[in-house]
Amino acid sequence: MQPNFPIYSVLEKKLPYYQNFVSWLEDKIFTPCLTIPIDETLPFLLEVLKLTFNSQGDPQTVYPLIVENLDLLEPHFIYILRKWARQTFPNISQNRATIIASTLVNLGGIIWALPDGDSDVNLEIALACCELALEVYNLDKFPQQWAIVHNNLTLIYHNRCYGVSTHNLIKSFEHYQQANLVFSDQSFPKKWTDIMSA
Repeated sequence: MQPNFPIYSVLEKKLPYYQNFVSWLEDKIFTPCLTIPIDETLPFLLEVLKLTFNSQGDPQTVYPLIVENLDLLEPHFIYILRKWARQTFPNISQNRATIIASTLVNLGGIIWALPDGDSDVNLEIALACCELALEVYNLDKFPQQWAIVHNNLTLIYHNRCYGVSTHNLIKSFEHYQQANLVFSDQSFPKKWTDIMSA
């Protein structure tokens, strides 16, 4: 099942913090400490985040950059992504963190749907992107975004190959229940019906 990551539909694109995000990302981004290896991964991460933001999550725009750097989509990328986000979020405003979270969710969806590379690693990158977004989104302030991310995690854990399958199924169900707090009247993917009947 292909992911559906409609976060951009719920953000207000006319707000000043949205319009200034790209220049802020280029000029004033928090630089991680030197414990993170200096290699090609961090510059690629920042470039792909910027492109994902500028294109509003358009896969046709982002795919060429990702395909050109497929060798960087490996477990080290997940480490750099998590380290960068966890060092960045506490040092920026809530508005900027929200924009980065939205961009991460869109990037996760793009990488998950990527036909190239290691599909299991791509799924793990999508998982990391969504988990990081939940460090910003909460049910009280961002209920729709929060529920969308939980719905995405429902699908991710259902399709996940790493880990114990029973644990993944339990996590999938937990995220489904969380999303259902907001989207109780909306239908969920056919895959979820398959999970429930298994």
